[in-house]
Amino acid sequence: MKPELIRLSVILVLTWLISCAREIQIDLPEEPEKIVAVSHFTTGEPIRTRLTLSRPTYAAGQPEVLENASVSVFRDDQLLENLVFDKDLKYWQGQIPAENGVDYRLYVQADGLPDASSASSIPEQVSLMPLQVDWANIRIVGWDSLRQALRLPLVLKPSVMPGQNRFFAFALKHEIEVFKVVNGQQVPDYFYEGSSAFLTDGPTLALLHNIPEPVILVDEKFWDDDRDAIRLDALIPFNPETEKPRRILIEWRTLSGEFYRYHLSLARQGNNLPLSDPDAVYNNIVGGYGNFSGYSVDIEALDLQF
Repeated sequence: MKPELIRLSVILVLTWLISCAREIQIDLPEEPEKIVAVSHFTTGEPIRTRLTLSRPTYAAGQPEVLENASVSVFRDDQLLENLVFDKDLKYWQGQIPAENGVDYRLYVQADGLPDASSASSIPEQVSLMPLQVDWANIRIVGWDSLRQALRLPLVLKPSVMPGQNRFFAFALKHEIEVFKVVNGQQVPDYFYEGSSAFLTDGPTLALLHNIPEPVILVDEKFWDDDRDAIRLDALIPFNPETEKPRRILIEWRTLSGEFYRYHLSLARQGNNLPLSDPDAVYNNIVGGYGNFSGYSVDIEALDLQF
């Protein structure tokens, strides 16, 4: 068949399909307005929460911040404190630092809305083993037109083999020493902190999730097949003319189940393929929506000499 006839046939078929299309309106059931609470807390920091109002499915713009409410935190079923709204930061703030091993419950009341409540605790911290660095394979690689990058092979191994608690997250940061030149010599001037990128193998990368928190979530499936450590190469960019990597910092979080399930569901929402059913966002707010969850933190630091 001639190309002109093929194009004409395609146009005719598309025209027929368009003419057969009908506009269908689907009336989705409207849920009553409820409180949306998101609060993540850790050891030594007061509990705070952001409160907004739920919206219709296709509502545009930012959700309305709930400023008029009664927000209480209970500790082991006894009133601990009432949170106060911070008008500048737009969240409800407590004053008493949270502790490990304590059952906390958030309770929110607002006129015209169902009461909302939730419970969680800070899990016992599973720290990392001393950082394992493959010093023999440290390399300097290109980064951009001005900077190079220190490529640092690391092994992140929990001190206790994951058992019942398989919920972890991590972040890599670094310190860069900045020099000034005095009489032809480099003299340390100041240092700054930045976030480190990293490289790893495909199977590991497939089980790491970006989440709204400044950490990488480790899928609990990672610890199947007798895996006991995360192996990766940290990338620390620096300007060799005026800078030198000084330290690498690893933030290692042990997560409550509520924290893990909520952020895993958010990650899966963002990773859904076209035509696939979206995963439901995990919700542990009774009478409302959102997440109230604890986590513990361990910071490991390693001086860099190369």
